[in-house]
Amino acid sequence: MKSSSLCTLALALLLSCSAPILFAADQDDEKAEKALPKDFRVFSSKNGKSIKARVLARIDDRRYTVETPEGKRFTFNVNTLSKSDARYLDFWEPNPILDLKTATLNDVLEEMGYATLKLTSSNDRLFVNATIDGKEGLFVIDAGHQWSTLDAAIATEIGMELGQGGFSFNDGKGGSTRSQKGPAKSFRVGTVELKSYDFEVIELGKMIQNIPAKTIGAIGSTLLTKLNALVDHEAQRLFIKVTE
Repeated sequence: MKSSSLCTLALALLLSCSAPILFAADQDDEKAEKALPKDFRVFSSKNGKSIKARVLARIDDRRYTVETPEGKRFTFNVNTLSKSDARYLDFWEPNPILDLKTATLNDVLEEMGYATLKLTSSNDRLFVNATIDGKEGLFVIDAGHQWSTLDAAIATEIGMELGQGGFSFNDGKGGSTRSQKGPAKSFRVGTVELKSYDFEVIELGKMIQNIPAKTIGAIGSTLLTKLNALVDHEAQRLFIKVTE
């Protein structure tokens, strides 16, 4: 009876001493996992070597493309991994959709391939920085007109070949001015570029009053449509995506 009681007591003491040690080890593992970048995991091979990586794609039932935190990519074969890591890969699935409970508009549109650009504002108008045939400047977001316009002085500076334009407008002095039209070889907004797009060319200051000094043109609704543009007026952001 005494022997049984002593064994029970010894077992209880052993468990009381070892439990905190096991728990501390678990905490260390959790800290190591939390310290990893998102979606990364420590993979271990059967021979005891380990590496931090995340899974990018499944090649077949045995092979997976992975990436290290440094951006190096290579192939894992489940036959070379520990049982737990092999099982992890067996159940791994790509995550092609966002968590819509936490995703922002910016997250969703970037997932769809849109570029995000910050807009500036002046006198209740929004402006975006853009480059036309190497000349950089501000363009008014002008969804109220179909055409896009370029200031006549800028058209001369970049050597644009001009022909007759598509509209006339009142100059406010009882007369009217006819636009000219010319093709831009390159129009770039952020990282998005259009090759060859026609602009109506006018003296911009006569058509749009009180614009910043660096304003060289306006982006109309037709060009906005070509850019698949979405304008977030409240956050002053422009989302664009060229599909051609």
